[in-house]
Amino acid sequence: MSKLISANFTRLFKSGVFKLYMIFSVGISAFMILMRYLDYQRNIEEYAKLPPEYHTMDGILFVSLLYILFAVPVLVGNFVGTEYSDGTIRNKLIVGHKRSNIYFANLIVCSAGVLIGVIIHILINCTVGAALCGMEVLTVPKILEITLYMIIAFISVTALMIMITMFVNSKAGASVAVLIVTMIMFVATLTISNKLSQPEYYEGGKYFDEETQELVEIEREKNLDYLTGTKRKIYQTIYDVIPVSHMYESAMTSTENAGKFAGYDGIILVVTTALGIILFRKKDLK
Repeated sequence: MSKLISANFTRLFKSGVFKLYMIFSVGISAFMILMRYLDYQRNIEEYAKLPPEYHTMDGILFVSLLYILFAVPVLVGNFVGTEYSDGTIRNKLIVGHKRSNIYFANLIVCSAGVLIGVIIHILINCTVGAALCGMEVLTVPKILEITLYMIIAFISVTALMIMITMFVNSKAGASVAVLIVTMIMFVATLTISNKLSQPEYYEGGKYFDEETQELVEIEREKNLDYLTGTKRKIYQTIYDVIPVSHMYESAMTSTENAGKFAGYDGIILVVTTALGIILFRKKDLK
């Protein structure tokens, strides 16, 4: 399998799509840093009244990785789809390579390619971003911890994409399929997160009515949108299983449920890889 991995890395590094992926990774980092720096310079007095994460790199250090997420389907879909369109997979089988080895080689190389862009992106944010915008809240251990969880989440997402693309013959079809799946997971993450974060009650309060010249008291009110019972458990389970939600939590620098999410990511990696190999073995490549 080492020959397959070596050949795949060679093809990856020569790929124009991989180069564009790297340019996008560096570019989006530079853009986010520049926008934060310029915005702070224009509104120094206003930001002085706010916590430091609103103007330093602390607040956006990992958020921009959510943009990288949408470049991953293009990279993986193009890499695997090219093997089908060029007949590379069929040639590998002809010379005696096992389907499982071909699958694992694609998974390893695509995961590595994705992580190169992710890690370089984080390094730029931690160096250039911290130098220009400062970093006051996040510590080095915390950054390393969140980076680890981000890496695990990106690997699980890549494994899911490999399962899909290895079953789709078309390069364009593979890219579109995984991009749609990514968009669905992203929208589901934001929607469910909003549902789960709803308060159980709207707190009451008091205000002075100028027309009646009376003090009006508002009673505490039940939030009808608050999820309870089985419905809340279902929403929470779906949220926990979606790997994009793990990225979203990490992007918000929350590691409260990181261990649980990492466990789910491991399960996703194992299940999608096992299922992908089974489907690929049964796939007719003629």
